[in-house]
Amino acid sequence: MTRRAWLGLLVLHVLAATGLSACAPLPKGEYWKGSYLHLDPPRYTFEVPEGWREATPKDFPSLGFNRRMFARLDERGRQAFLERAELELEAIDTGLISPRGAWIQVGSEARTGGWYISSAPLRFGLTEQEKQGIWQRFSTARIDRAPPTDKPTLTLELMDVVDYGLNRRVLRVRFRSDDARGSMYWTVLGLFSSSDTISLAHVGTPENRDEGLSALEEIATSIRFD
Repeated sequence: MTRRAWLGLLVLHVLAATGLSACAPLPKGEYWKGSYLHLDPPRYTFEVPEGWREATPKDFPSLGFNRRMFARLDERGRQAFLERAELELEAIDTGLISPRGAWIQVGSEARTGGWYISSAPLRFGLTEQEKQGIWQRFSTARIDRAPPTDKPTLTLELMDVVDYGLNRRVLRVRFRSDDARGSMYWTVLGLFSSSDTISLAHVGTPENRDEGLSALEEIATSIRFD
């Protein structure tokens, strides 16, 4: 596989974590003794940070970036909102909420090839041209998927490759999304085994964009492919 083709897959499998699909089945995972275990391929585990817990559809109005919008909805709008929340949770492996309403979501893709198949994997980093190409493809796709009446404005803040324990190199992307809910600051991490991909995405609260960001790093460090 060429480096350009590999980067295309990188965009598809990592940054897609922030664009939830409503048609994916609910993966088989469970929380047990302070850990999350994903039982369907890819099999993996991570430690749940202190104070965080599994999110349910009823928690979505309590998320910091949803509160103001939910308060403006009428009863019919709130019911539709909760139905959409249920579909969004079905589209990812799991979502977690913090006591202050920060959000972390985890998604995965089995048999995506990982980064080891590339002739120039993450250990060599990304050029500025490659970063621009990744961002252009992702931002265009995200805007195209958004409702016609609420197209977000996306601003890239950071794209780099970082280390998270066990000599693991991780793709990190930080960007701002402005839509009807206001400004949302996303941090996305892409982790790779020899064949699978795990994507982590975090959003803080309107009061503190970095609320709970350290928990994202804890999860990234504790993830183990089984």
